[in-house]
Amino acid sequence: MTTPPIPVGVRLPLAGPLSPPDFVTLCRAALDMGYSSFWVGDHIMLPESSSSVYPHTSSGRPGFQADTPWLDPLLQLTWLAGQLPEARFGTSVIIMTLRRASLLAKQLATMSWLTQRPLSLGVGTGWLREEYDAVGMPFEKRGTRVKADIAEIKQLLTSGHHTYRVRDADDELRDMDFTMLPTAPAPVEFLWGGFSPLAMRIVASSCDGWLPAKQSLEALEEQLGRLRTACDEVGRDFAELRLVAKPGTGPDPQSGAIEKDNLAGYAELGFHEAILEMPYDDGGVAAAIRTLDRVAARSWL
Repeated sequence: MTTPPIPVGVRLPLAGPLSPPDFVTLCRAALDMGYSSFWVGDHIMLPESSSSVYPHTSSGRPGFQADTPWLDPLLQLTWLAGQLPEARFGTSVIIMTLRRASLLAKQLATMSWLTQRPLSLGVGTGWLREEYDAVGMPFEKRGTRVKADIAEIKQLLTSGHHTYRVRDADDELRDMDFTMLPTAPAPVEFLWGGFSPLAMRIVASSCDGWLPAKQSLEALEEQLGRLRTACDEVGRDFAELRLVAKPGTGPDPQSGAIEKDNLAGYAELGFHEAILEMPYDDGGVAAAIRTLDRVAARSWL
């Protein structure tokens, strides 16, 4: 087995036809083939009808229905880590602003303490207004809130301390220091998932890297120029960023499919890893393993 030009991770299928043991079987087969990591997506709940526009298809509709079985990403990855001590994990992506920053920090610190391994936290703000309404979080200005949320989470993960404004016995607001332990013993890197001008500023000012979705090699080259400019504007060293590419949904997307030449192209652009987005439902574990084998065979085997 040869080495791919850059490591290739796998965004796992959804729970659908796969049982818990099937996930372990699939991941072990992928590790044997040379895949580098495992990633999971996120939705808390889905409306049975929606007027929200999905940004990654020409139709404006997502490739999944309201009855799609999404697992909680951090619980799923913590469970998988217990079965696969040699594996590396990430989210692609977790909708960070659907959750209170302090609660997400507690979950991440617990996951880090239990697994004792790094986590690549792909993060974004999502697109589904109705989901925000259902969980009681504001949809508006989510992109501007996220920088403060990331700073809060990073502080809690590393120092275990943060100052919050609370009400005292006289119902007056005042600042109070809080402690959250344990902290995260392993690194948690934040990879922003968008590519808008605001997203570029968030990556440059607040994140550890970039995880753009469904972009051709030509589009990525242009976007990287914009990201370099955003880094220059805030005095950030572009070389510090970890760049992870997602060529597109499925093993054979219309642009940038994972194969040897394209992986070399991602490497030339400076990307450190690519993620194969498996179909949400690949027909069971045997079919999913065949898909992984087909992609690996044309890429590095």
